[in-house]
Amino acid sequence: MRGSSGSALKVLRANVVARPITRNIASTSIIQNQAEGSFKPGKGEAYPGESPEQAWKRNLNEAREWRRRRNVQRQNLPLFIPESANPPPQARPTPTPTQATLSTLLAAGAALGHSHSLTSTAYTPYIYGKRAGLSIIDLDQTLPILRRTAALVRDVVKADGIVLIVGTREGHKKMIYRAKERLEDNGYAVNDWMPGVLTNSETFFGIEPMLNKSYKPDLVIFLNPSENTAAIRECTARHIPTVGIVDTDTDPRIVTYPIPANMESMRTAELIIGTLSIAGQEGRRLRLKEAERRASDPRNRGRRDRR
Repeated sequence: MRGSSGSALKVLRANVVARPITRNIASTSIIQNQAEGSFKPGKGEAYPGESPEQAWKRNLNEAREWRRRRNVQRQNLPLFIPESANPPPQARPTPTPTQATLSTLLAAGAALGHSHSLTSTAYTPYIYGKRAGLSIIDLDQTLPILRRTAALVRDVVKADGIVLIVGTREGHKKMIYRAKERLEDNGYAVNDWMPGVLTNSETFFGIEPMLNKSYKPDLVIFLNPSENTAAIRECTARHIPTVGIVDTDTDPRIVTYPIPANMESMRTAELIIGTLSIAGQEGRRLRLKEAERRASDPRNRGRRDRR
């Protein structure tokens, strides 16, 4: 027993002595590897004994090499060509002016009317149908009517006529004054109608405008005609044609040229009055161009000299 215990004790002592020797060898190998250059620093760091300028140049070269390899990989990627059964999607064709204008009117909410129970009987020809209890306005009729009205405004301004724009809601103020700026001295804008402006003009303007008839507009555009029936009566009494955005709950016969559309939508009102004012601006440009042509004509110049 003593011999066996002595031999076991010798084995334990040998193991205890060997373990620290192994650890020292491992630590020394790590140090040697670092000294030999196997140590790799992180991004932006320098090797031991490397200056910051050398580290910056080395990192720049590594970044350039990485970009070069990435570009090579992108160029070598195979191109995916779909099979004939699944052709690639084609570009959407450019819409025609009619389709674009219809889409714009639809996006502005011009087709939404009032409740179907409130629809005026005279408005029935302009109704496309009913949905969710609301009357839907037929924009296929609104678009040609808007075009004809724009041509009317253009011809009135081209003949040096006066266009009066009336919009009495708070949201109408900015758009009607912007339209007036386009028409310049051929347009006027009213945000608050004063009763008697046309039927009792001598009280407002005096007798001189009455004699020259300079108080009387040639065309009046109403953005909310159902709320300005008194002004429409004055225009009718003075034989002044009127244009108005008429909703489904209003009789379209109250104005001379009704435009069936959603009167409650400010976007619709801005779209319509913008279209009409731009048409008037075109008419003014044509009139001024015609006046310049006549002034530069030598025959007209000779007539003025004889006079």
